[in-house]
Amino acid sequence: MSEQTLQSMLMDGVTRFTDGAKPAEIIDKHVESMFTDIIKDNFRSYSDMGKLVSQAIKDALPSNVSDLFELTRYNDLIATALKTQWESSGVTAEMLRRSQAAIDDALKDDIVPEFVNLSDLLNAFIEENKERATDEQWESPHITIREAENDYIGSSKHMHIYFDPQPEERSSSSRYSSGTKRTEWELANRISISVKGQNERGYDFGEVYSAKLDGAPIGRNFMIYKKWEKLTAALYFGGAKLVIDCDEHDFSYGLYD
Repeated sequence: MSEQTLQSMLMDGVTRFTDGAKPAEIIDKHVESMFTDIIKDNFRSYSDMGKLVSQAIKDALPSNVSDLFELTRYNDLIATALKTQWESSGVTAEMLRRSQAAIDDALKDDIVPEFVNLSDLLNAFIEENKERATDEQWESPHITIREAENDYIGSSKHMHIYFDPQPEERSSSSRYSSGTKRTEWELANRISISVKGQNERGYDFGEVYSAKLDGAPIGRNFMIYKKWEKLTAALYFGGAKLVIDCDEHDFSYGLYD
């Protein structure tokens, strides 16, 4: 009796299910899934349809990618975003203001020249320090001009110019002891250039990519008042090119001339 009742209940349940809307929903779902999978397969990149679509898109694109993307405008957007971020900080905004004011003051008197001779810059440096050299009895400043050994980028040659008011052989009144020898990085000033060519006289010239004034990177040193400092600012900020037209032993304070 109970078995027959269970069979009846099962049959009634099947009948109710098949008479309802659920079987149609299940069938519709799987039919949709089947068609979705078939369409996906036919549109995959390795399918015949995918290859045809890929080729059609390729044929429609310009041959030069710069015609499709405004890359310079994209770079401008990045630069603008960085500038906005920079100026949003009170500290960095003040640093930016001070550096801009220093640059403007350094370059306001003269149009930035296309070329600056290293001899002119170093002679101005010597003239600025001559009075101190007389007091200290310094015969000549310390100047080193050398080609960089490991700073090559592609085929570019790099040069470093190190200079300091004090010679290696200093008077006893110097704050340095007589037995010490400074490294190049301990010298007060440095200019580094990437050589771009030679002028008609055969002198190397190049662009300044790094500079140090009185022990501090030029971007952090806002006291740019002296002629040689202004020439360095013109090289670093103004895009002037430095001509290596002299030798490191060409200079002295002229105390014994």
